[in-house]
Amino acid sequence: MLTFKRHRFAAAIATAAVTAIVVLTSGSFGAVKPMDALAETVSTADTKDMAKTIHTSKASGTGPGFVINTKLNLSGVDAQTLKEGKTLTGNLIEQSVQKQMEKDALIKEQNEKNMEILQEQEKQAELERRAAELGAGSGINCSAEDYNTLLKIVQAEAGICDQKGKILVANVIINRVKSSKFPNTVTSVVYQKKQFSPVSNGRINQVTVTQDTVECVNRALAGEDYSQGALYFMNRGRSRSGAVGWFDRSLTYLFSHDGHEFFR
Repeated sequence: MLTFKRHRFAAAIATAAVTAIVVLTSGSFGAVKPMDALAETVSTADTKDMAKTIHTSKASGTGPGFVINTKLNLSGVDAQTLKEGKTLTGNLIEQSVQKQMEKDALIKEQNEKNMEILQEQEKQAELERRAAELGAGSGINCSAEDYNTLLKIVQAEAGICDQKGKILVANVIINRVKSSKFPNTVTSVVYQKKQFSPVSNGRINQVTVTQDTVECVNRALAGEDYSQGALYFMNRGRSRSGAVGWFDRSLTYLFSHDGHEFFR
């Protein structure tokens, strides 16, 4: 019997907990007493005056139209029951606060991800604008992808060359884009089969582009050109004998600079 009463009282305390949770989430702290104060009031009040009749109907009735007939007599509540009620209330509040904290953390994480995405989109848009602007100087259409590809192939082919040597390699790529003999984008030219050894051996994706290379590529895209219309270049000492023979037999030699020979 005592156990049943404890459960009923715990249920009453749980109802009070729901009210407390609503207060916590709405911010109206001033209108409701804290749970400890509420429990203290219940434990010390004149229990005769606080006895409440919850309803008046048949105790044994069930189904529609019947209300459970129960009398909550606080004079029968012992210290253990109060403790259980307070514990239940505290647990409910703690769970509610924890869930709210987890929700806030997820919202914060998502906001940070959205900000990163927005910043990356803005960065990409600026790169697209800059690439198009630079490409216009040399008379080609240049996307952000094309620009990055040009940076990498120049670094891979002429990373140890002087600035003119780097500009010349960029000039050859640009000349090919403008020629009807080759694809019409930088990326397509660079990745055309059997054209550039750094593409064939994968080194194009392993290089670290230097600021000097960036400056040289920008100058080439802006129109600085020393190539005399060259469409090919090679390093005679590092090329296969078959490739060297093809260059000498099939192309017109123009000039050499910093280890590279240029042809058209």
